[in-house]
Amino acid sequence: MLLVLGMLGGTMFTSSQANSITGGGLGPVIVISDLNGDDWAPDIAYNSVHNEYLVVWDHIAPGDVVDVYAQRISGDGRLLSTFLVASNPYNQSNPSVAYDPLMDRYLVVFAYDYHGNDSDWDINGRFIPWDGPSASLLDFGICTWTSNQRKPSVAYAQSQQEFLVSWTSEPIGQPSYISARRIFGSGGFPPGDGFTISSGSEYRDDSDIAYNLARNEYLVTWDVDMGFGNLNIMGIRLNGQGIPLLGGDPYQIGEFTIAGWPDLEEKPAVAACRVADQYLVTWQSDQGTGEADFAIYARYLSGEAVLGSVVLVDDTPSLQVEASIACNHAGNKYLLAWMDKVVGGEYQIFSRFARTNGTLEEPFGIMGPRYQADRQLPALAGGKNNFLSAWMHDRDGGTDIDIYGRLIGYFVYLPLINR
Repeated sequence: MLLVLGMLGGTMFTSSQANSITGGGLGPVIVISDLNGDDWAPDIAYNSVHNEYLVVWDHIAPGDVVDVYAQRISGDGRLLSTFLVASNPYNQSNPSVAYDPLMDRYLVVFAYDYHGNDSDWDINGRFIPWDGPSASLLDFGICTWTSNQRKPSVAYAQSQQEFLVSWTSEPIGQPSYISARRIFGSGGFPPGDGFTISSGSEYRDDSDIAYNLARNEYLVTWDVDMGFGNLNIMGIRLNGQGIPLLGGDPYQIGEFTIAGWPDLEEKPAVAACRVADQYLVTWQSDQGTGEADFAIYARYLSGEAVLGSVVLVDDTPSLQVEASIACNHAGNKYLLAWMDKVVGGEYQIFSRFARTNGTLEEPFGIMGPRYQADRQLPALAGGKNNFLSAWMHDRDGGTDIDIYGRLIGYFVYLPLINR
C-alpha cells in the first residue's frame, strides 16, 4: 500500500517518491489533448512575440494511423487552438518544434513513412504561422534519402536567422549515425543536402540541439554504443554555419565525450542559457546496475564547450529516466524534468531547477501517477514568466493515452520528506 503524503491539483504523491512539493509555483493541470486513441511524444516551443507556447505530438488514431497534431497555449495556461500539423497518405511521427520570432512562425519537423511500409522514413518539415496553419505553407522534404531517417530535433538560430535540424540516419546493414541540415528562416536550404555530425563503426542515436544566442553557436548531443553494455554521451560545438569548433577538455575540434563512464549513459537532452553563455546537458545512467536502477545526471559546459562539473539530479532505488531540459526566455535558469518510478510500478513526472552557478534547487513533483496509469516522456519549454511541461498521460480508468501539461513558475520549495 502507498502512503499518500498529499494532493496537488488532484495529483497523488507517494511516500517513496515525494521530496518537496508546493502549490505556489504550479498552475492547474491542463488537458492538452484527449482525442480518441493514443497521443505520444510531445515537444514544445515558446513564442516570445505573443507569449504563448506550441505543443506538438503524435496522435495514433484507431486503426493505427499516425498524424502530428498541435495545440496553442497562452502564457497563462489557456487553450487557444488545436490543429493537424501534417496529413499525409502514410504515418508521420516524432515531431520537434522551434519558433522564429523574426518571421513570427514555427518550424515543425517530423519523420514520414514515405512508402507506408516502414522501409523508407524521411524527415519532413512544415512552417506554421504563429496563429495556426496556412494552406499556402505545405510540407517539404528535409532529408529524402532512400533509407530510414528518424528522431528529428530542431533549434532556431536567431542571429543566423535559420534552423538546424538533426536526426538519426539508419543505412541498411550499417551503423546508424547523426546527420543535420540547415534551413533558412525564410525557407529553402544552403547548398547541399545536409551534412554528417558523427559517424563510425559504433551505433549513434538520440540527438538533441541547443542554440546559444550569446555566440551564434550550437551544441549538438547524442549517445554512442561502445559495445559490451557501454553507451557514452557525446557532443559537438558548431558555429552558425554548422562548422565544427573547438570543444571538450582538452580542446579539440569536432566531437568530444561529455559522459564516458563504463556503463549506460544515454538519451541526452541539452539546453543553453545565453546570459551565462553556458550549456547544460542531462541524461540517464544505469550506474552499472544492468539497467535495474537508472538515475538522472547533468553536466555544465561553458560557451566554448569546456567541460564543467557533473551533478546528480535525482537517484532513488527505483528508476529515473527520459530527462528533458529547458532554459527560460531570460536565459538565466534551467528546469529539468524526468520520469520517476513509484513503488507500485507506475511512473510520475518530477522536476528540478538548476542555477547557472552550478547549484540545484530541491526536486518537486509535477504530476503523480494513478494505479496502473503512467505519466511519461515529459517535454519542457522556457517562457517569459514560467515554464511549460507536457507529458503523456494514461487516461484514468481507460486505455487511451492523452497529453497533459502544467505551467511551472519560479518559486521556493518546502521539503516534505526525504526520499
